[in-house]
Amino acid sequence: MRQLFSWRFVAAIGAVAALALLAQAVFGGDDPLDAVVDPDPIERSIDVIEPIVGVEQSIDFAVERTTTGYLDIALTDDRRMRIAPGTFGELSCEELDQSTRCAVFADTLGDAVIWFSIMPIAPRNTVELPPIIELDDGDAVFDNGWRVPYAPVIERECNGEDFPSFADFLERYGPQSVTIVDLETRQVVAARCELTS
Repeated sequence: MRQLFSWRFVAAIGAVAALALLAQAVFGGDDPLDAVVDPDPIERSIDVIEPIVGVEQSIDFAVERTTTGYLDIALTDDRRMRIAPGTFGELSCEELDQSTRCAVFADTLGDAVIWFSIMPIAPRNTVELPPIIELDDGDAVFDNGWRVPYAPVIERECNGEDFPSFADFLERYGPQSVTIVDLETRQVVAARCELTS
C-alpha cells in the first residue's frame, strides 16, 4: 500500500507555514493593509516646472497612476518633453488641448521623465499647490513628498495679518494654506491661508 504523505510533502508544508509566520513577523501589525493602501509619500525633486504650449498624444494615451500610450509636450523656447508609456504621473488639468492652460511638474533623470503632474494654470501665470510642511535646503517640502525651490522671500497672505517670518505663518496656518508657484521664476513665491467659516 502506498504511503499517503511522504516526508517531502510534510517538509514542504512546514516550509510554507514557516514563511507565512516570517511574513507576519516582518509585515505584521494591527492592520498590515494600511501599509499598502496608505504608504509614506515618495520624495519627488521637481526639477521641471513649465507651462504647456501644446501636446501631441497617441490615441490610447491615458493616466491612471501610470500612463498608457505616449504624450509629447511642447514647452517654451521650442523645447519638447516626451512622457513614455508606463510613466508614473497625475493629470488634473482638463484643458490639456489648450495652449498655456496647464503646467507640467516633473521629476526627471536626464531627459527621461520618471514622474509628472499636469495641473491647471491659475491667474497671474501661477499654479496652486497644497500646503508646505517645511523649508529644507532651498526647497519647500510638501506632505505629498514634492520638493520645489522657493524664492528668497515667500509672501504670506492672510486677510492683512502680519507674520514676522514664514515659519510663523506655517505654524499658525500651514495645514490650512495654499502654496503659490510662479511659472516665470519656477519657484514658490507665496502662501495664502484658507480660513474656514
